[in-house]
Amino acid sequence: MEATILDINSHLNNHANENKQCVGMGTTLVVAICNEQFITVANVGDSRIYLKTPEEMKQLTDDHSLVGELVRSGQITEDEAMFHPRKNVVLRALGTEPSIKVDIDTINWDEGSYLLLCSDGLTDKLMDEEINEKLSPENKLEDIADELIRLANERGGEDNITITIVHHTPEGSDQE
Repeated sequence: MEATILDINSHLNNHANENKQCVGMGTTLVVAICNEQFITVANVGDSRIYLKTPEEMKQLTDDHSLVGELVRSGQITEDEAMFHPRKNVVLRALGTEPSIKVDIDTINWDEGSYLLLCSDGLTDKLMDEEINEKLSPENKLEDIADELIRLANERGGEDNITITIVHHTPEGSDQE
């Protein structure tokens, strides 16, 4: 996984260096590999991955942003981060440098859990509690994604809103 991400970074960085209109451009990345027992996640930038279990929802990735660093260092709260004037300053992105550090982690997960991969277009507009509330087995995955995107767009939606949801269902189940 890491080798592939580093290769993508190299390709994007080379493209930017060969095309002046692309100099300084970058992109974020979240990726997950899932099987029945565990998930391996990776990220670069401020797109996020969340894991929702029956007990809790937690963010698995760290935002590689100025505001993310301010939150981690205790200088501002999560609530203050939502409205910080420099919340879109990304400190680490694919394609902006010849080499990049990729955060990778592997954790166990159980049946009934949800994995949500999303861009900051969603998390800039919705609080974690709102996202958690929508991730429910009573709803189809497509309906959950549509509702989250609708809510983010209602609140301004000036950035792209990308969502992938994986539901760890029992083997042989026809649940989505």
